[in-house]
Formats: sequence, structure tokens, C-alpha cells
Amino acid sequence: MLKIGVMGGSFDPIHYGHLSLASLAAFKFGLDLVAFVPTNFSLQKKPVASPLDRCAMVSMAISNDSRFFLSKVDVERGGVTFAFDTLSDLLSLYSPCRLFFILGIDALLGIEKWKNWQDLFEMTKFIVSERPGYPISLPKKIEEKVEFFSLPLLSISSTLIRRRVAKGEPICYLTDPLVCSFIRERGLYR
Repeated sequence: MLKIGVMGGSFDPIHYGHLSLASLAAFKFGLDLVAFVPTNFSLQKKPVASPLDRCAMVSMAISNDSRFFLSKVDVERGGVTFAFDTLSDLLSLYSPCRLFFILGIDALLGIEKWKNWQDLFEMTKFIVSERPGYPISLPKKIEEKVEFFSLPLLSISSTLIRRRVAKGEPICYLTDPLVCSFIRERGLYR
């Protein structure tokens, strides 16, 4: 059965931290593929770049890794993005498969507020990267359904990249060169 990792996020913009997380998760958990799924609209974060621009940047950044692919299920569905809907759509598209939802501990800490959160554990295996400053203190019923792994610390974030662009500072070595060019050519984050 195909094992597919799922990386959902705003990817505003995508950066090497996202790519490192996906690559290490694929290696550690024997994933065949990793779907990068940009949100259409999130209740947690209001994207700066349009959904199509964010999809374009993801496509550029993942183009050199045959395990990675772009899924536009959230953008094509429109509206607010919920993990339950994303996973339901991916299961419909790629069944029979096993999904592995890749996320950081910071995202998992608020899971009890997610739409249909208890159903998610039937739909996917959660693989969660630990982060400094976020102690793992989850309810036992959640912690026993999650696999944790450590990621080398990379001090990169989409917020950092947007701030650097706004100040006219370089962003090379924080994200893929094609993404850097796209941001510059489109005048994003200025």
C-alpha cells in the first residue's frame, strides 16, 4: 500500500525548513511520496501571497525531489481549509493508501480545537517533529496515537523571509533559488 506523507500549510513562502521536515519524515517513516498541500484560507493565518502564487512557489521548491508533489485540493475546494477536509479529499484521490500527517509539535498542541479532530486519528498517522521551547505535554489519548521525531534546528520561518524581503534584505539560502526569483519578480512581501 502506498504511504503518502501530507505537509499542509500556508507556505507563504515555502522554505528549507519545510523541505527538510518533509525529507526527514519520508526517510524515517519510509514514505513513498509527500504531498505539499497549500491552504486556501486558514483561520489561524491570513496568507499574504495569493493561493496561486503560493502553489507556484511550492511547485518550484519541490521540483528536484521525485518523492514530493503539489496537491491543490484545498485551493480547488475553496473556502476555509480544515485538515479533516484535506485528508478526506486525499484519501478519495489516492485510495488505497495510508496517509501520514507531518506537522510540528506547535501545530499539534491545538488539535482539540480542529474540525472533527477525533476522526483524524482514524484517517491518518500523525508524525510530529519536536521543537525547542515546546515541551511535549499532550493528553495520553492523543500522545499514544502520535509518532515523534527530532529535526535538526533550522532557524528559518516564512515570517522571517517576509520580513527580510520587506526590508530589502537577502533571502538566498533560506529558500529555493527559483522561489527567491519568483518573489522578486512578482514583488511579493514588499
